[in-house]
Amino acid sequence: MNCNFQQNSDELKKKGNIIILGNFDGVHKGHMTIFQNAITRAKEKDYNTVVYTFREYPQKKSTKITTPSEKVELIDEAGIDYIYLDEFEDVRNYSPEEFVEKVLVNTLNVKEIYCGFNFTFGKNKSGNIKVLDDIIRDKYNNSILINVQSPVLDSENDIISSTRIREYIEKTDFNKITELLGHNFIIMGEVIHGKKLGRTLGFPTANLEFDNKVYPDFGVYGVYVHIEGDDKLYHGVMSIGENPTIKGHGLSVETHIFDFNHDIYGKIIMVEVLEKISNQIKLNSINELIKKINVDAIIWKKRIEEKYHDTSKNR
Repeated sequence: MNCNFQQNSDELKKKGNIIILGNFDGVHKGHMTIFQNAITRAKEKDYNTVVYTFREYPQKKSTKITTPSEKVELIDEAGIDYIYLDEFEDVRNYSPEEFVEKVLVNTLNVKEIYCGFNFTFGKNKSGNIKVLDDIIRDKYNNSILINVQSPVLDSENDIISSTRIREYIEKTDFNKITELLGHNFIIMGEVIHGKKLGRTLGFPTANLEFDNKVYPDFGVYGVYVHIEGDDKLYHGVMSIGENPTIKGHGLSVETHIFDFNHDIYGKIIMVEVLEKISNQIKLNSINELIKKINVDAIIWKKRIEEKYHDTSKNR
C-alpha cells in the first residue's frame, strides 16, 4: 500500500480511481462493506481504490476509536490500494463545489465515488449526498458515478456506527465491540522505556504511551500481541490506567507478553483486546500486587486453553 500522496498526486493520475470518502474512525463493519464493494468494482474497471480521509479530524481527541496510525493499519489490511491523508485545515473552508473540483477531480482523478449514507463535506458540513449528486450532474454531466452505502445493521438490526462502538468500549462489552467492528479493538504504538517496575516484579512489560483515544475502563485485559518484524502471534495480559498501589506511577498501557523476554524498545506493537480479566484495585503491598498479577496471568492462561489456544491466527 502507498500512503499519503499529497506531494505525489501524479501517481494517482496514471489510471482512474475509485475514491472512498469518510472519517472511518474504528474502521468498523460498515466501513469494511464500503471498502469491499469498492474493491470489487475497481477490479471490474481496472481502477485504483483510494481512501480519502483526514490525518486528524476535528473531534475530541479522547473520543477517537483509532489513532491515525491504527486507522491506516486497518485500512491497509482491508486491501485498499492507496490512502490519501489530507490536512483538515487545508480544505475546511472549501465549498462543496471547490472540494469536488480541487480535491476529487484535479488531485485524485476521480472516476467513481463510494461513501456512506450520512456522508457530509465542505465548509460547515454544507455538502451531503444530494448536494454531491447535484454538483456531479450540473457541472460534470453525470460523468462521475456515486455509490452510496446503505446502513449496515448488527445482529439486533441496529445501525452500526462509531458512536455506538464508543459506548460499548466504555462499557467494556468486548463481544459487542468485536461484532460491530468486525475485528478486535486494537491499541497500537511504539514500545517506550518505562520505570521497569514490571521487570523488577518478575513480569516485564512492553509500555506504550497513553494516547488520545477512547479506552475501556482501567483494569487488566487478556490480549493478542503482534510485534513489528515478528510473524508470531503472542498471548499476554495488558494493564490500562494507573497503578494505585505504586505512588507516582501515572497513566500507562503496559503489556506482559507470555513466553517472551526480548528487547523490543522502539518497535511497533499492536495489541488486540479480547476480554477484561479484572478491575484496577489498590493493594496494600508490593507482595499483594505480585500475587494479583500472578492470579490474572493464571486466569488468562486458562481462558486461552478454553477459547484462544489457536496461535496460528494472523491478521
